[in-house]
Amino acid sequence: MEYHFLILSLVFSIPGVIIYLIRKDLRIVILRLMICSIPFAFTEFLFYPDYWEPKFLFDLASMIGFGIEDFIFVIGLSAFTGTGYAVVFRKTLRPEKVVSIGNVVLRIGTLGLITLVLTIIQIILLIPMIYGALITMQTAALGITRIRRDLLKPSVLGGIISAIIYLVLCWIMLLFIPDIFQLNWKLEAFSASYVLAVPLEELLYGFAAGSIASVFYPYVFSCRYVPIRVSNE
Repeated sequence: MEYHFLILSLVFSIPGVIIYLIRKDLRIVILRLMICSIPFAFTEFLFYPDYWEPKFLFDLASMIGFGIEDFIFVIGLSAFTGTGYAVVFRKTLRPEKVVSIGNVVLRIGTLGLITLVLTIIQIILLIPMIYGALITMQTAALGITRIRRDLLKPSVLGGIISAIIYLVLCWIMLLFIPDIFQLNWKLEAFSASYVLAVPLEELLYGFAAGSIASVFYPYVFSCRYVPIRVSNE
């Protein structure tokens, strides 16, 4: 029970596994989102140990800046934040046109470059990275919804749904480890605010992750959310 981040990462993988099993139409979406999320596992050094300091398997975070837990977490997070909107509102993703691999790479690369530039600016300005991550994710989401106005609603509702799921998963963690946030997070250096026993920053992170993840796939792969019944007709 001392490896709290590992336990948390496994718990956060549960919603994605369930969605993968019950929604065959979203399996390719989940798999692609999982692959695209992997680079973010390497960003742990931006949060550790300033924002939090959990114990990592083999003490990898102290040695190389990230750990095995980071890969499990970002993959699990991408699975439910990128599909929560579709599941709750009974939507599926329908391709609008054939998109070339070149366009997919270009769009992913552009978003990646924007993320890198914003991160560098935030580091220079000494912005705590938990807030920097929120700014980056929301900037990307707003940029996409400016290009694709039809994705504004999925972005907002996807963020809300992801925040709710995030909250429930944190409650599950609190059942097993009641003082998990006090033991691992350095909240006194940030807002030190809680919403329903969960740190405010964590819920904002859940919202921002859902806001960008809900629109990332349809933007990159030129898809549109449609009711399931429409897609089957």
